[in-house]
Amino acid sequence: MSYQGYEFEFRGGRSNSYFFETDKEIFYEVRFTPTDYLFNEVLFNENTYEFSIIVADNPTSKNPIFDARTSYTIAGIFRDFYEQSDEYLTIYICDSSDERQLVRHRKFRQWFLYFTNDDFLKMDAIIKDENHQLFPVSIIFKEKNPYKVEISTAFLKLIESYNRGK
Repeated sequence: MSYQGYEFEFRGGRSNSYFFETDKEIFYEVRFTPTDYLFNEVLFNENTYEFSIIVADNPTSKNPIFDARTSYTIAGIFRDFYEQSDEYLTIYICDSSDERQLVRHRKFRQWFLYFTNDDFLKMDAIIKDENHQLFPVSIIFKEKNPYKVEISTAFLKLIESYNRGK
């Protein structure tokens, strides 16, 4: 099957940024920002990144409508990033600025199931704040990651520590 997404460009920088433009002239930035402070595990801290999808420019000023090619592009970017190392892991925290984080989480889960194969593992959890607002979070890593057991354990401990007493 041929690639069905938009062309994208890796520009690197501190956030390992990728950029692409849609047919509707909407520019996206996909970031893999180093997040080496998240876990207390020296084994994989340096390979921990936060995954973000940002609308960098939208001349329409409207919420972008669904575009299948955008989904294919983000999947292509995701694979491109992970080709660099089997030891990478990404954390994805759904944007909550408009209180639609649970919808984003559901869409992300569907996207992940559609575009990934057995090469990747994903764990999902919910973080609660003191007001009992829910924040979905996912961690993704390659099945071949030599630290997958340690990553899974550290993720569960992290979620437990955030949610303790709430």
